[in-house]
Amino acid sequence: MILASMNLHGGHGADGTPFGVVAACCQLKADVIVLQEAWRPASLPDPVAAAADALGAELIGADLLVDTDLRSLHIAPDASPGRWGMAVLTTLPVTGYELVDLGRFPGDPVSRAAQLVTVTTPSGESLRVVNAHLTHRLLSPVQLVRLTRRLAQSTVPTVIAGDLNMPGPVSGLAVGYSPAVRGRTFPASRPLLQLDQMLTGRSVRAEGGEVLPPAGSDHRPIRSCVRVA
Repeated sequence: MILASMNLHGGHGADGTPFGVVAACCQLKADVIVLQEAWRPASLPDPVAAAADALGAELIGADLLVDTDLRSLHIAPDASPGRWGMAVLTTLPVTGYELVDLGRFPGDPVSRAAQLVTVTTPSGESLRVVNAHLTHRLLSPVQLVRLTRRLAQSTVPTVIAGDLNMPGPVSGLAVGYSPAVRGRTFPASRPLLQLDQMLTGRSVRAEGGEVLPPAGSDHRPIRSCVRVA
């Protein structure tokens, strides 16, 4: 199956200019897409739901902040209310779901979380896809270790994907996981760091991992073909 990840930055670029979320998701050409910083406005059509409809995918959302606005989040000048969080779009059957709290650190406006979505791959195998958006307050490694310890309670083959907010080499703290994508992802216009990552567990193999061209956000999306070994 093809797995892709993208930090949507609320559907806006680094300068606050909105971009087409539906088009950005469709161009990923993936069976499962994990999204971070998904913005769902209160009084306008939900662009994430529209992307799911366009893909014929199931939407699994997780609102981390409700009744907030893009201005408060320092994304865009718009003060219209809405919900900010994470989402998974999948065209594969979902057999399990859990939202895991990873804690909140001082200076971070939100308690971070990870979505654990178990799907059935085209070959009939179970695969757990973890959508993670870790803190930007320099303590993301603590949350990554916390997450991998939680995941170790199950033997289901697992892939962690998302904005881990740490340089690629630091993700080695996820013992038993290997990078499926290598390349700089942030900032999108001229990447200096790989903050967006995909880590495969021991029983998962990855092929063709790549950083994709900018899609409108301040992060570049990533994508890889993954299979249960």
